[in-house]
Amino acid sequence: MCKTKNWKTGILVIALALVCGSANAQHWRRYNHYHPDRVVTVVVRPDVTSHVSNRFNQKERLAMAVAYLETHKYLTIKQYAKMTRLSKTSAEAELDAFAMDKKKPIQLVIRGKKKVYIRK
Repeated sequence: MCKTKNWKTGILVIALALVCGSANAQHWRRYNHYHPDRVVTVVVRPDVTSHVSNRFNQKERLAMAVAYLETHKYLTIKQYAKMTRLSKTSAEAELDAFAMDKKKPIQLVIRGKKKVYIRK
């Protein structure tokens, strides 16, 4: 099953590269027709897709946040993003989800214009 998925993904990547290269060549030919002596060479370089996974799962990240809050008064989104290597948007969404869940020991507090998270 996994080999079939990789095979299908490979064919999809090649097909997309060929279609994009063809569309780019047609674009040049259509809009630059006033340069008949111009030679346009389209080099199609396959895109390398790689899945970058985070080192920690959500349960581990929650444990990290709780451990941090045991030694500090509050946790900011920036600090959580730095600890977990998430983007700031993802870090904020995850902390908000933790705060909304009554079973989780994290609470959202707004201080001025800044969101901070404390231990319940």
